[in-house]
Amino acid sequence: MRNNIIKLSVWVMVLAFCACELDYAPENTYVDEKVYRNEKTAEAALAGAYVRLNVFLAGAPQDQNNYSNNGYVYLLGDLTTENLKVRESASTFIAVENSEYSSNEHDGILYDMYLRGYNVIDYANNIITGIETYGKYNENKKRQHIAEARFIRAYANLLLLSIYGDQALLGSMSGDGIVIKDTPYNGYNPDSPSSRSSNAECWNHIINDLNAAVDDLNTDVPAASQRIRANKSVAQALLSRALLYKATATNDREELQRAADLAKAVIDNTGYHFSSSCDEYTVNLFPSNEYSQSDGYPDPTNRSEELIYFEPSRLYAANYPNGMYYYYRKTSYYIPENAVRAYDANDVRASRLIVQGSLTDNPNDKTSAKYLGGNYDDIIYIRLAEMKLTYAEASTRATGTVSQLAIDQLNDVHQRAFPDGMKPRLYISADFQDTESFLKTVLKERRLELAYEGHYRWDLMRTDNMLNDQILARIPKNRWNLPISDYEIRLTDNTIKQNSGYQ
Repeated sequence: MRNNIIKLSVWVMVLAFCACELDYAPENTYVDEKVYRNEKTAEAALAGAYVRLNVFLAGAPQDQNNYSNNGYVYLLGDLTTENLKVRESASTFIAVENSEYSSNEHDGILYDMYLRGYNVIDYANNIITGIETYGKYNENKKRQHIAEARFIRAYANLLLLSIYGDQALLGSMSGDGIVIKDTPYNGYNPDSPSSRSSNAECWNHIINDLNAAVDDLNTDVPAASQRIRANKSVAQALLSRALLYKATATNDREELQRAADLAKAVIDNTGYHFSSSCDEYTVNLFPSNEYSQSDGYPDPTNRSEELIYFEPSRLYAANYPNGMYYYYRKTSYYIPENAVRAYDANDVRASRLIVQGSLTDNPNDKTSAKYLGGNYDDIIYIRLAEMKLTYAEASTRATGTVSQLAIDQLNDVHQRAFPDGMKPRLYISADFQDTESFLKTVLKERRLELAYEGHYRWDLMRTDNMLNDQILARIPKNRWNLPISDYEIRLTDNTIKQNSGYQ
């Protein structure tokens, strides 16, 4: 993959130049035929699509190779919640927190996320079409590559829909979703601009892509350090997440049961392992990548067997370092004390994973040790703890009862957070007077376990703010999603409509 990214760089720059500088579709037939004819070059193109997905989701530091270091999409999982306090000086994030957007945000963060998301989708569409049209290599490999591209496309669409779909996470199937693109960009035609599909159509497109990916991806589980591409379990995990997001508000029990079954399939895969030791957090899940004079930014030697899909701190060190730059320095936001107090006494997720960070930038405030490298950090997208909590929640919603297996999954995650000799007693069925009390406990555990990993905001939205987060509660529900950038509305002469809360 590393070599493929290097080989692909010139081709990527050519296509990027064409897309940015021309107002018509470049003639790339010869290039496409060369790229997608054989396995190695097709895989190089696929590597480029993974890079673009990582840039969309989590950004990259220090503008290396002209990548942005913002990581806005990942951050949105905790922005506008009680997990993060935004500084008054961070005007862009204040706008998101207050849901009051000026032209600066419309031409900045809103447009940037939208553009980067569709950049991912176009890469994936080119791969799918190119391999189907020109691929002359092993049929199983072709199907695998297409399945990976469909996974990438589905991931980008899921996040775009969560961000911009008009109440898509609140159960509105008829509301405006996003523009569905399933063919390569062929130049902008002002006479027939694309319009937004309904939320229901968008959900179906995402689920269909992931169903196809599950069918065609290989079942092999690579070593933990190599879990940077989609296999069958990765697609199952993302499909489980998508179904949970879609079906929570509508209480579609069939889809919730499928979400539970998919999560259980991943949990039962012996290629992944859930450690019961609280040391797992700092030793393998979130190893320190802090700078030292002797080692520079050390590359972690151990990674957790819990990892399902992630972006390593150095996919290719010289050209593609990555991290969550803003957390370490606390320049735009920090972790408030009420978020720390949400953890029980002796919970290492507070004592070890919420720390001071930089001692020169805002030294009195706290940040997450999940991103202490500053410029070099692993970014975890899917891990086993999420699947355990997804199973506990989805199975309970699907059946209307709290099973012992659901309680066991909750206990696994909750118990690990405490050192030996300091563990709380196990949850038992008598602790929950009804399914709602159990679901609130699971949702709280998701907040504590998956904090700063891009989940909490979407959990609050799809559950109608079941945990009563006060930051989100200040915003009208039809503004919980973000507005479409005014640029897109102007460009399409209002064919793309603004979300209902911002009209």
